[in-house]
Amino acid sequence: MIDIYDIHNHLLPGVDDGPKKFSEAIKICKIAESQNTKSVIVTPHRKDVNENLSVQIIKDIVLEINQTLKEDKIDIDIKLGMENHIDLGLLRDIEEGKALTLNDSGYILVEMPWEGRPPYIEDIINNLLSCGLTPVLAHPERMHLFEEEPNLLFDFVQMGCLTQLTASSLYGKFGNTALNNSIDIMEHGLAHVIASDTHMAAGQRCYDMQLGFAHAKLAVGIDMATRLCSANPLAVLLNQRI
Repeated sequence: MIDIYDIHNHLLPGVDDGPKKFSEAIKICKIAESQNTKSVIVTPHRKDVNENLSVQIIKDIVLEINQTLKEDKIDIDIKLGMENHIDLGLLRDIEEGKALTLNDSGYILVEMPWEGRPPYIEDIINNLLSCGLTPVLAHPERMHLFEEEPNLLFDFVQMGCLTQLTASSLYGKFGNTALNNSIDIMEHGLAHVIASDTHMAAGQRCYDMQLGFAHAKLAVGIDMATRLCSANPLAVLLNQRI
């Protein structure tokens, strides 16, 4: 079994649309550990953090979770990041410490708009790259933007972006379109990381990285699947070049 590293996860309790209770957050960590996950970067939505809480509060929650895991002898390490919706305030929020990178690295998780096609997205991506940050595009296989403009994902990768597929997409949990898009992205060499995007301990948005890894192996082979679930996300965690 390979070591798993998860860079997109909403297990922080009471922060966004993830679990409400601290006990469920710990349960998610236990499930992740059982799937040989060594570290998870939690990525609450930037909007929810800044409108309802603060960066300091989520840092405190991460500390409390790690302390509980240590006391319960659960061998998994929780790091902090953020899922940053791409908008005109993103660069300002980065400067003010309200938009976080992944484990304080040069990689930043960026979510495209679910609907519509704002004219500023290329400029913001270019500005992030100019600042020395590498955008990691969250779940492009599920975004209408990339379905409507299939070449756009290639263009962003050519610019220097990375992409993050969702484990659940690889076995059809988000439907056939997301499944087929995932396979297409992997087969064309446009996938860099598979992550869980976990929101709950059970049900539709549960932790399923081992299942995602198994289906990635079927689609693109064990070497690429290992790179997507282990080597590349570890490089993000350690702020190393991919």
